[in-house]
Amino acid sequence: MPKLKYLSLFVLVFQNTALVLTLRYSRIVQGPRYLVSTAVTIAEGAKVLVCLSVILYNNGVIATLNILKTEWTLPRLAKVSVPAILYTVQNNLLYIALSHLDAATYQVTYQLKILTTALFSALMLKKSLSRVQWGSLVILMVAVALVQVGFGENYLELSAQTIVRGHFSA
Repeated sequence: MPKLKYLSLFVLVFQNTALVLTLRYSRIVQGPRYLVSTAVTIAEGAKVLVCLSVILYNNGVIATLNILKTEWTLPRLAKVSVPAILYTVQNNLLYIALSHLDAATYQVTYQLKILTTALFSALMLKKSLSRVQWGSLVILMVAVALVQVGFGENYLELSAQTIVRGHFSA
């Protein structure tokens, strides 16, 4: 079981890194650009198809149709539509951020969602965090601050407007 845990971690790290690097490259390469909304829609559609395929493989056609009939009700779809819309907006902003920031700055800044989630869960949900968790959040903040200082010449060559637009999109 520990091997599966580390394999999963490796695959997720590889996938996340490859995603950022390929998206960044696709946004800065010269030539005609694709529509961000189209890319997000195709990616989400592919995820739906993969999920439906897994359900179909595990349950068969009749059981899958019954699952879809009982699970995909209007009240349930209405409940999940709010986070789905927010997720779609976030994915669109991901492309905008990668168009205006270098990959390293984007990747570290994007991790601030962990900090905001932890702070909101502690403040609003009264959830307590361990010392290790708070220490990890401090390390994350320091890493973000170091990257924001701009240790590379590429960062200094970008316009202030581009940097601000990228940070707000991330």
